[in-house]
Amino acid sequence: MHIQYNFQYSFGVICMELFKNDFFNIMEDEGRLYIVVTRPGYSIKDFNSIILDNPTYQLSSFMNLKTALEVVASVKTHIGYLKPRVDVIISNDEMEAKIVLNITAKEMAENKIGISTEIIEALNSKDVTEGLFNLFQKPLTVQKEITVAEGIPPVNGQDAVITYYQLSEKKPIILDDGSVNHYELNLIDNAKANDWLGEKTFPTEGKPGLTVTGKVIPAKNGRDLKLKYDRSTIAEYIEGEKIVLRALIDGAVKFDGDKIRIDNHLIIPGDVGYETGNIIFDGYVTIKGTVKDGFSVNAKYDIEVLGQMGIGAVEKIISTHGSIYIKGGAYGKGTAKVEAKKNVYLKYCNECIVVAGEDINIGFYALDSSLEAKRILLDPIHGKIIGGSISAQIQVVSGVIGNKNEKRTQISVQGFDRLAIKSEFEHLLGKYKELLQEANKVKRQLEIFEYSLSGAEYVNMDEYYKHARKYEGILDEIKLLEEKRVRLQKILETKGEGEIGIFKAAYPETYIEIKKMSKKINTIVNGSFYALNRELHQG
Repeated sequence: MHIQYNFQYSFGVICMELFKNDFFNIMEDEGRLYIVVTRPGYSIKDFNSIILDNPTYQLSSFMNLKTALEVVASVKTHIGYLKPRVDVIISNDEMEAKIVLNITAKEMAENKIGISTEIIEALNSKDVTEGLFNLFQKPLTVQKEITVAEGIPPVNGQDAVITYYQLSEKKPIILDDGSVNHYELNLIDNAKANDWLGEKTFPTEGKPGLTVTGKVIPAKNGRDLKLKYDRSTIAEYIEGEKIVLRALIDGAVKFDGDKIRIDNHLIIPGDVGYETGNIIFDGYVTIKGTVKDGFSVNAKYDIEVLGQMGIGAVEKIISTHGSIYIKGGAYGKGTAKVEAKKNVYLKYCNECIVVAGEDINIGFYALDSSLEAKRILLDPIHGKIIGGSISAQIQVVSGVIGNKNEKRTQISVQGFDRLAIKSEFEHLLGKYKELLQEANKVKRQLEIFEYSLSGAEYVNMDEYYKHARKYEGILDEIKLLEEKRVRLQKILETKGEGEIGIFKAAYPETYIEIKKMSKKINTIVNGSFYALNRELHQG
């Protein structure tokens, strides 16, 4: 048996003879392998050794080979293909190149230099010139894929990064230093002229990539984002590598959707009384002292009364669009009225009328007071409701209701339709999903515009800005839906269809009513009372 590389003229075609023995010839014509059997008796099992000794032979038709060996016809039979000695495989995206050495391990050991030259020539023939590894630092395996080059992927630029002033969490904290309890809340976020209110770091340019064949892969530049702010109260300044937002005036920090602004903020360093007169203000109000008996405060947005002594028999404190925080509590003497569009926060409430569009939060106690809100929440450890009339739409929570003297206390929860709220919640989630899909669709359209850059200008800037405004509008709508989702989620977390939660004790002469179902407490109880399926449950 021997190997020959002779050219033969066969059936009108010039073929190259690759192998010849006493039984057959193996020839190649344009990459196709043929066999011409001249003598019978060669076992197909023995043919496998020829394949192993010649890794470039790729057998593709076993049946053709078997028939040719059994039926000696001296005709050329197609049995497979001739693989290149160095097979170069390039991925579809041209980011990776591999080779397969279709040679024997023996030849590799005996002809390393020659094989190395063949590898380089094969890679050059396929234009693989970039990202090449140093293949000759370690032994090369034969007849297995070897990664020889990797492209450099593009690095997209970083989008602009915008950071805004973070409003403080509107959640009261009860502190106890051993001698006195403090009811702390930062309701109004105040800013002075030139205070930092936000900043934007500029987008960066992308870095192009390179395929193994030297093709440049364009990179996407970072997307610029727009700072949203009220230009009459806030200005932007270039400071180093960023744009910084700073307040032009003193005032309260407020967001309308994603737009930040400074609102009027009236700060009264002392008390509201004869020196100031009644306060009517189209903005935020902070009173560092108290509101004296008989005087009133009426503001559009949040009101803070920060004096440790709280308020007494004021006429009224009203926020038409915001919340109210009375740090020291209220001893209303049966005349004081506190009313807010959103939430009311009180350390304690004694003989007052308090009305809130959302929640009433009380740290310690409500005594002989009239409270009305969606939810009335007293601290579950310190909180006590004693006497008075309590009316909520969704939920009432307190540590104690009533007292040991069995003072009559009336708690009423209007209740809600859970199925209707759940339906509204699911509809909101559906709308939320639709908006996210729409946002992604518009975002993709923006990216198409951005990929159509010509120099520093977009192909159609008017269309680009139109889509950009639409995208920002959708994001604003998503934010509003998220705020509503949180409100509905809180309702659905309430037990049943209206709940009165008593963490410590409810005393006799406590009267509870949920969805017009009433119960008088005759013995000390605790736990949760809730309405479900037109029945009042305790659990």
